[in-house]
Amino acid sequence: MMTQNQKTDIRILQALFTDIRFESIFNAVDRLHDAAASGTLNDLTNLTTEEVTGWLRDIVYTANETIRELEGDPQPNVWDQYFAQGQQATEDCTVQN
Repeated sequence: MMTQNQKTDIRILQALFTDIRFESIFNAVDRLHDAAASGTLNDLTNLTTEEVTGWLRDIVYTANETIRELEGDPQPNVWDQYFAQGQQATEDCTVQN
């Protein structure tokens, strides 16, 4: 049985994940895209291009993993496959004199 605190925590989380919040996230990323496309990123954020790129990569990775899990996809993500293939290729290489 859930405690009152757990019920409150769930309600707080449910309030965070609404269509309005998702629309707000989308609009923020869209504005970022517009600024990047027009070369005005510095007008929108004080982060460096590398920092913005890093955050976007983390967000995209997490979003893709969440989608995969929501859809029940048992396949590992593309990066896991990529690194596994790279490891296999490394193990298959031999040096010949």
